[in-house]
Amino acid sequence: MKFHHYIYLIFIFSFITSCEKDDICAESTATTPQLIITFKDANNTTESKAVESLAVYAVKDNQWILIESINGITTDSIGIPLRNDIDISEFKFYKNYSLIDEVIQGEENHIYLDYSSVEVFVSRACGFINNYIDLSILTYDPAVFGPPIESWINGSELVNSTIDNETQAHVEIFH
Repeated sequence: MKFHHYIYLIFIFSFITSCEKDDICAESTATTPQLIITFKDANNTTESKAVESLAVYAVKDNQWILIESINGITTDSIGIPLRNDIDISEFKFYKNYSLIDEVIQGEENHIYLDYSSVEVFVSRACGFINNYIDLSILTYDPAVFGPPIESWINGSELVNSTIDNETQAHVEIFH
């Protein structure tokens, strides 16, 4: 009879040790990073300058999708998600944004971001995240190749072409 107890204990021990600690994805686990944009004074590019009543729309399949966390705020930096289904993202930035009778008011600028997406395996429970490399800023619609559309944004500078964290700025926009 003791022999059966040993076999039972070995079976229980094997079952318990077969579980891995990564069967649950911790909240502190890294997620797909957002693009960090800081806004600078066009006359003094080392000085931060807040944008008044900023709103940002992501454009996907000719649909405008308001980024709810950036809806009429005054700020000098933002984080925006990039698309991971294609390697270009289009955004409409509005300064002095308001919505009157379902009509958008404010100064508009388009920004196009070109990049390559790289999947990174995190763990079995958490799956994959996307990082982005070879980021570039386009001031024109790449499908049209027209002249830059100018409005309140006077220029931009790429600070970091690799997006693998949210601790530093990737793009500076001058206004």
